[in-house]
Amino acid sequence: MQIRERDLKILQAIFSRFASVRRVLLFGSRATGTARRASDIDLAVVAPEMSPSEWTELAEQVEESSIIYRIDLVRLDTLPEGTLKEYILREGIPIYQAGES
Repeated sequence: MQIRERDLKILQAIFSRFASVRRVLLFGSRATGTARRASDIDLAVVAPEMSPSEWTELAEQVEESSIIYRIDLVRLDTLPEGTLKEYILREGIPIYQAGES
């Protein structure tokens, strides 16, 4: 996993502010260890009860954070069944789980 501890803590703090976020998975090059210096951070959020306005607020908080890398968020629970969802479920690395510190 190629994500700085500082960035991980920032993201976990943001996700913990949203009661509807159950779990977050890191996927893509930063999960597989093939990231380059400027690679983005791909995150899949599991939040089945999250409203569209909460999703917008979450995305804004992530975007406005002090993390210098671009962060791509997807909602795992709303992704259609298929290759991307299967890949994330198979290869994703949990970085946040509700109720855990």
